[in-house]
Amino acid sequence: MNAAIQRVQQIVNQPVTELQRTPDMQVATFGPHGWFHPGAIKPDFAIVDVRNTQEFPYSQYQYVTSDLNPGVVFLGSELEFNSMTKYFYTNRSSPKKRLTEAEMLEINQLYRVIGHCEHELLDLENPIQQQSLDESQSSDEPQAPQPLFAEIHRWIFTHKPIAAGIVAGLLVLLVLLRIIQARGTTN
Repeated sequence: MNAAIQRVQQIVNQPVTELQRTPDMQVATFGPHGWFHPGAIKPDFAIVDVRNTQEFPYSQYQYVTSDLNPGVVFLGSELEFNSMTKYFYTNRSSPKKRLTEAEMLEINQLYRVIGHCEHELLDLENPIQQQSLDESQSSDEPQAPQPLFAEIHRWIFTHKPIAAGIVAGLLVLLVLLRIIQARGTTN
């Protein structure tokens, strides 16, 4: 598990091209407080596919920087953000390299190893509870589906425009209900 974690960290924390900023450069500045907000979601190592959560917020700019990198710029086309690899970011003062398909597939495989090892560690910590769970799962009954949160998370990231529309619609509905409620109390 430790070797898999180290390899994931090596992949997601690769150095990116740094250039000295010159006065003639058109530069987009990200921040405040650097490239990333605090915290990170722990991936569901058993099912996540980091290819589905790769984002390119910097690609529309030739040069980008942050308040943590005065005098230095990075090539926007070389960068990415990925909420499912952020858990392994070791240096948050630098942006992250855009990963290739092969690198993301390797991370997915490493995540399966980490997930399997975590499961094995839980077995060692709770052998009696795990034994009864394994016995109940060994019957002919169908396996339980993946955790609901993981399925919802995957759906949201693969259907971002639809998810945004649903959220916007719910907000409009909430505002309308508040207006109706306010009118009802004034009458």
